[in-house]
Amino acid sequence: MAMPDDWSAMTSTRSTADPGTVPPRGTRPSNRRDLIREAAAVLFAEHGYAHVSLNEVADAVNIGRSAIYRHYPGKADLLYGAADSALTRILDRLPDVRDADLDSLVTPLVRSVLDLRYIGVLWQREARNLPEAERADLRRKVRQVNESLGAAVAAHRPELTAGQAELLAACAVDAVTSVSFHRLTLPPADFERLLVDLCLRVLHLEPAAATPSTRPASRSGSSSRSDQLIDASIRLFAENGYAAVSIDDIGAAVGIAGPSVYKHFESKHDLLLEAMVRGTGQLMTDLDAASADDGSGREPLRRISDAYVALALDHSDLIGTLIGETTHLDDLSRERTRKVQRAVIDDWVALLRERRPTEDATVARIKVQAAQMVANDLGRTPHLRKVPGFRQTVLDVCWELQQ
Repeated sequence: MAMPDDWSAMTSTRSTADPGTVPPRGTRPSNRRDLIREAAAVLFAEHGYAHVSLNEVADAVNIGRSAIYRHYPGKADLLYGAADSALTRILDRLPDVRDADLDSLVTPLVRSVLDLRYIGVLWQREARNLPEAERADLRRKVRQVNESLGAAVAAHRPELTAGQAELLAACAVDAVTSVSFHRLTLPPADFERLLVDLCLRVLHLEPAAATPSTRPASRSGSSSRSDQLIDASIRLFAENGYAAVSIDDIGAAVGIAGPSVYKHFESKHDLLLEAMVRGTGQLMTDLDAASADDGSGREPLRRISDAYVALALDHSDLIGTLIGETTHLDDLSRERTRKVQRAVIDDWVALLRERRPTEDATVARIKVQAAQMVANDLGRTPHLRKVPGFRQTVLDVCWELQQ
């Protein structure tokens, strides 16, 4: 998940299915199943699965709600179908890695994502609303995309291990799918050229050598019950999504009955709000510290970039909740949270443009958000964290994306 101007908003160029392609009410087009799935995909991505009803999906394609059930048993089936279909289309468009150079493999990937701009939001944020079996299936397909690109990288760079090649491929895919999380746009040819260039920069990067693993600082064992409940909420919200987590789940995670949670917080919403306060506070504290000269000789932009990567890798649940669950806040709290988030983006982009004054403002924001997406996703990809040199490679990739 990236951190866009509106972190929880999806950025499709459409808000519903294209009216020109939606048949009039009362007709039965042969592609009705596809139209339903496409409309649902866009609505889920823009507004969040929990905030979209089947009536809204039906209205988007000029049918009655009952007509949806002829094609999909329920809303979760629609979400799974939308994400699965988009991932399958991306896989189908990738050429055979045995016959492809990196350029010819990256270009169809970029075009597919720009055509299906919602896909990153569906698998990164909304898939948490699915049963575990369907989530696992989508994870396998995402890994297939990464492995297909990784196989091409390995074929052209035999000095890399399979793990290093897949890690670079995953970073490249994340950089491209970051466009799902913001509303920025460029002329089509320029947009495609920029994303292809970012991909190739990553795929040609020299991975870092093995480095000692580090562990994030842990809280003191004497933390209060309130802190324990916030910690548990952050973890559960990040893993399953706010809507799927109950007060009983949160209480059980810290060894108390659900009703006992109300001795500390009035509602689940209050726990989410505290999680947001902690997340934005940690983000601002870390980035403010990075903005001060630490005597390392690193320039401010690199310090900010590295600080964000460290936060995303060491506190992935906190970042995941901060980005993915903002839509569940009340209006005032949501606007306050997003104001902080936008300020972080603005300050970061300003540093990049100070370094390169001729950089187009939109291009600068796209680059920053591509770097953030890489850090956010790789922080939650356990099998790639085992690759030797993982942490330094992610730091270097995120820096390269801002060049």
